[in-house]
Amino acid sequence: MMKKHIILSVLLCLGFTGSLLAQSIVPDTLLFVFKLHGQTRKYEMSFREKQDSICLYWGIERNLKWQSGSYTMGPKSIEQAVQLSFLQPEDGKHVQLSPEETVYFLSRSAYKQLKEQNTLVYNQTTYSVLDSNERALGYPLIHVKDAVEGCEMWILDNPKLSLVWRMRNNPLGINWEISTPELPSL
Repeated sequence: MMKKHIILSVLLCLGFTGSLLAQSIVPDTLLFVFKLHGQTRKYEMSFREKQDSICLYWGIERNLKWQSGSYTMGPKSIEQAVQLSFLQPEDGKHVQLSPEETVYFLSRSAYKQLKEQNTLVYNQTTYSVLDSNERALGYPLIHVKDAVEGCEMWILDNPKLSLVWRMRNNPLGINWEISTPELPSL
């Protein structure tokens, strides 16, 4: 009887350890690499649900000092926003975005429009789907482009959090890409 309990305990511990290792494969903190006017900045960002809101916590080391802040999007933002916020992060600022805005991801209604119509209107700009040949975090990336100004986005095909994984040719000059950590080869 005791032998069965020991074996069961060892198996439970191994199972628990295995699930911890599996959880660490998908990072809870993402590295956003921004390019603006020839400069590169790397921000650590994590998205967390808090009650009915989504909070984006950001941080960056600048001038040997850690700077951080957050953006919070309420339920209306998450469900119905129609624009991305390009508000520059400021150390110590905790910003509540307006119901019309999200930051670095699409609202659920915009994602639904993209999936159903192969087009998306955000920031008063219409984007059309080009392809979904790339993947990130196990999801396809939906590549969209604005035919007027040439702005391109690669959007994580995830209905829960459709991150703008990469942005290129942004008329505002703010381009970024999420960098994932290198996984060890087996």
